[in-house]
Amino acid sequence: MPADRQVFGTTGAPTFVPYEPPRAAAAGADRLFDNALEQLATSWPVQDRRILSAANALENGRFDEAEQLVSRVLAKQPANADALNLMAQIAHRAGRGEEAERLWKDCLEIVPHHQAYRHNYAVLLLEIGKLDEAAAQTRILLENEPGNVLFRYLYAEALSRQRQFAEAAECYRRLTQDYPDSPELWYRLGSTLRSLGGHTEDAIAAFRRAVEIAPWMGSIWWSLASMKTFAFSGADIEVMETELPRTPASHHRADMHYALGKAHGDMGNYEHSFRHYSTGNAIRRVDLTYDPDDTTEMVSRAKAVFTPELFREMGAAGHGSTEPIFVLGLQRAGSTLVEQILGSHSLIEGAGELACVLRIVGDDVMPKSGPNYPNGMQNLSGEDFANFGEKYLQLAAVHRLQKKPFFVDKCPFNLWHTGLIHLIFPNARIIDVRRHPVGCCLANFTMSFAHAPPLSYRLTDIGRFYRDYVRLMAHFDRVLPGKIHRIIYEDLVADLEGEVRRALEFLGLPFEESCLEYYKNDRAFNSFSNEQVRRPIFKDAVERWRNYEPWLGPLKASLGSVLDAYPAAPEFDD
Repeated sequence: MPADRQVFGTTGAPTFVPYEPPRAAAAGADRLFDNALEQLATSWPVQDRRILSAANALENGRFDEAEQLVSRVLAKQPANADALNLMAQIAHRAGRGEEAERLWKDCLEIVPHHQAYRHNYAVLLLEIGKLDEAAAQTRILLENEPGNVLFRYLYAEALSRQRQFAEAAECYRRLTQDYPDSPELWYRLGSTLRSLGGHTEDAIAAFRRAVEIAPWMGSIWWSLASMKTFAFSGADIEVMETELPRTPASHHRADMHYALGKAHGDMGNYEHSFRHYSTGNAIRRVDLTYDPDDTTEMVSRAKAVFTPELFREMGAAGHGSTEPIFVLGLQRAGSTLVEQILGSHSLIEGAGELACVLRIVGDDVMPKSGPNYPNGMQNLSGEDFANFGEKYLQLAAVHRLQKKPFFVDKCPFNLWHTGLIHLIFPNARIIDVRRHPVGCCLANFTMSFAHAPPLSYRLTDIGRFYRDYVRLMAHFDRVLPGKIHRIIYEDLVADLEGEVRRALEFLGLPFEESCLEYYKNDRAFNSFSNEQVRRPIFKDAVERWRNYEPWLGPLKASLGSVLDAYPAAPEFDD
């Protein structure tokens, strides 16, 4: 699967999270990182014309041609480091992470002092979730070039993904001191301080400094907008509306529209707000190929595959661990709040949105099950499922900083893999967090995600997605009775203690008062909801969607009987 392809509803999400070079550089206003990349590349020039031809083919999207050219070189010169590096890049871009890792290891055994190739290797390790190894490789880079801005930036990113936000923030702070005119560095500092918690004013100040330098950077305005405790001034709105026509990159224009949507909504100008949100979504939707029929068909396949007979046949053949607690559901349904509540229990750690299941699906399940996942489960054995469980626990271990007996994986895309999760971990607990259909769908429509499913850019598509989600979970309620606990967000808001007690009873754990004071938990995490869950229960969002009701007719129509039946599930025809 190509690294830049995001397949949702079939494989869930990318098997790894792309490492993105600073986006300001791509728009030409911040040459700091462009120059650093150019310098790194030219410091280690390639002379072999065969490799140069293959590299040109790769950069122009001719993957097969590039691979054939490099393969010919390696057939005659298996220790050619330049060829190994390029073959690793080909594997990387094709989503073959394990192959790329092996190739770069071989490459660096031949040329251990090659900074450019080690940088490539460190980026890969970061993407495939080997965070300790990525940080270790970056430290080697910094030992040789301690002042290199690329390596310092990469190290800060590795620390951030390890949830070592205090250390990452210090790295970014030093970078902003050395490069005070880089908007990207101020943006990253603000984002890291926000994740760290307790530094809201410092985070806002960093974002403010970034937009002073580059007022057209919509991503920074959106970062301010997404802070629940922040409100734009009239002067902010004027700056954004002035800069909007000058904003060169489409993703920044989209983010600025989202920010203006939030600004006008906070002021009660809901028609203007909805218009900006709609424009931001329209920009994001350009060139997308999402077809809601594909998701509907995937649900039908899952219902046909994950039958009572399959679960009886497999029984407890998977891994016996009870450590993972899977909190799933649509984005913006309240999973972060539930994770924060559970993570305040003395026996549970909140590990965040882990990509472990998604990686196992892409790297291990699909090569054996064949195309049209989740078809082909019959090609997998109980031993396979047990091995997947062991790999999952190994991948998750790096995120378990507190080493508590249980941990929460709240990756929302896990909902598409509910059946597989039960086969892998028959004793694990699954919690489905559900929010009012219109409220949840609108929350997705008004949120600018860094790595969003393409469905979130059209209200009717979001409505169909929600309907398919309910249809899928209704199936698992039937075939796995008692295995999935459901938390209705509105019930959680109305009766926190009662819902917490019921959830802990489902998990087989004693009630603890600390779960009701979840907002006192100072753990660091990266989520749009991080300010929200550091305050007592947030009730404002429950009815927010009603402000936009005049424009939500198409959404309601696409939800159909799911909206009428909520919080129950309707009877589905199939």
